[in-house]
Amino acid sequence: MGTPDFSSINSRREISSRRCAGLFFEYLGQIAVLLLLLLASALCQAQSPVNLSPSMAGLSTRMHVLYLEDANRTYTLAQVQSEPLASRFAPLPKGKSNFGIVGADYWLRIDLKNSSEDALSWFLEVPHTNWDFVTFYMDGAAPQVGGDHVPFSERAIAAESNLYPVNTPAGAVQRIWVKLSYALPGKAETQLLLWTPDAFFQHYAKRYFVIGTFIGIGLLLVFSNFLIGYSTRLPEYKWYTLYIMAAMMVLLTNTGLGYRYLWQGYHWFADFAPVLFGVLTLVLATQFTRCFLNTRESLVIDRLLQALLLLGGVSVFCYLLGGREYALKLALLYALFTVLFPLLGIWQYKKGRGDARFYVLGWSIWSLAVFIAVMRNIGFIPADFVTNFSPPLGLCIEGVLLSLALADRINYLTQEKETVELQHILHLQQEQMMLERQVSERTVELEKAVKQAELLAQTDSLTGVLNRRAFYDFSEREVNRARRFETPLAVVMIDLDMFKRINDSYGHATGDKVLIAAINTLQTIIRHVDLFGRIGGEEFAVLLPQAHLHEATELAERLRVALAEMEVKVKVDELTIKVTASFGVAAVDVENESVADAMQRADTALYQAKSSGRNCVEQAG
Repeated sequence: MGTPDFSSINSRREISSRRCAGLFFEYLGQIAVLLLLLLASALCQAQSPVNLSPSMAGLSTRMHVLYLEDANRTYTLAQVQSEPLASRFAPLPKGKSNFGIVGADYWLRIDLKNSSEDALSWFLEVPHTNWDFVTFYMDGAAPQVGGDHVPFSERAIAAESNLYPVNTPAGAVQRIWVKLSYALPGKAETQLLLWTPDAFFQHYAKRYFVIGTFIGIGLLLVFSNFLIGYSTRLPEYKWYTLYIMAAMMVLLTNTGLGYRYLWQGYHWFADFAPVLFGVLTLVLATQFTRCFLNTRESLVIDRLLQALLLLGGVSVFCYLLGGREYALKLALLYALFTVLFPLLGIWQYKKGRGDARFYVLGWSIWSLAVFIAVMRNIGFIPADFVTNFSPPLGLCIEGVLLSLALADRINYLTQEKETVELQHILHLQQEQMMLERQVSERTVELEKAVKQAELLAQTDSLTGVLNRRAFYDFSEREVNRARRFETPLAVVMIDLDMFKRINDSYGHATGDKVLIAAINTLQTIIRHVDLFGRIGGEEFAVLLPQAHLHEATELAERLRVALAEMEVKVKVDELTIKVTASFGVAAVDVENESVADAMQRADTALYQAKSSGRNCVEQAG
């Protein structure tokens, strides 16, 4: 047997020892990494408990809450209490509790500690009232539910917000889970507040007082503007009154009072109300703006406002098709556009509309309130008492200012009316002076004419118009007057076409009725200063003072059309008779001819019209 090679053995031992050392350090590194991961996980999950106190009055838990988003809305309490979901809870991003408009469920987890020597009874509140379902969990206690899909009778405390009453023993540490969910997408506001019972009910009373004040102001504005609108019949008041009413419904919706007192149990309407009343308020505000600022003066601006109205309709249509998330986002987009409405008021103010000043001021305040509400709804700013009540406060201030704007509008319209009336009065005075001068010149002649009318029986017994003799007498006076004042004069001769056929076919009684109807039609068109007389059986003449030949021809054409369109109904057999007439027109040469001569020339033109096929107008040469 040879001597063992200890150097080789030692070499193999050295290699084996190095391998063991390498494995040891490798395992040690893995353990270190695992410990670091556990430490990091522990640091991430470090959640300092909220220290409870007997003086909690809306204590915010924002920096102490951990949240978990359930995008598929499938997590259960057992799942979120165990791994891996339990380690996925994270602090609110930058302490912001608003996640905008989403369709996911949210789980909140909060640890609480009572460091005092006495047990505490307190409330955990979810102040956002529009969650469909709010469920509170705590070890050793039965779950409690809330939300606007849950009747008030099933809530632990009947309040618009969601309250969870908690009893915490002295020195105890508790963990509470809160599940927030929507049936349809909505605003994900995850704020939690802590209250002692006394502090909460004092806050509740103040909240009711503030809301009641806003509603009272709104009702006062509605009532007063309705009465003014009813008395003035101005459409601006109608749209403004409806707009205030819709805005009040938005307030009731957002504060939970609408669900509690108006549509409790109607879950579909509880989901629809934020979209419906929000869009309705914006639409009525837009329509009020169109009416008050008279944007129809600018086609482009009015079309843009009409596009906003269409956007509101699309928002409601999206909701009806099941897209509530898109409906809410479109409504928020619409609200952002209304922030620009003060620019329209400035545009009208620069055009001289002094009554637009209060509109600009009022709508600027409202625009600021709307902007705050939109930023709150999309999660850009936190939801608190100020941001929650800035829209109704802005609405009240705007309502008062817009009422002043409407009052200013009435003053503006009154001044405009007075200006028009003054111009009308001046015009009437000028006409009156002219008429008085003419009347004074004709008074004597008219008195003589009355006496002659009594003696000569100037009117035709059948038709009531001047007979032939009276027509000639008055016509000569008009010729003398035209000669004296060097004014034009014209005469129109009228003869009903084929009138003998009417008498022969239907009898003279029917013919007389047609004749009277024709005269009544002619008298509705000729002027009061014109002389109108019956010259023969179915022949008439019209003398037109201060009328040139073309003016008389135009009148004759209107008379011809009126007769052609006339229908005379006879009761016997419900007969309808139509009639036409031929016209001859002549200008009277007042210096060189009499009325009879002019009428003879017009009569010649009339026969030319007869020869041309009747129912036409011819001028005398």
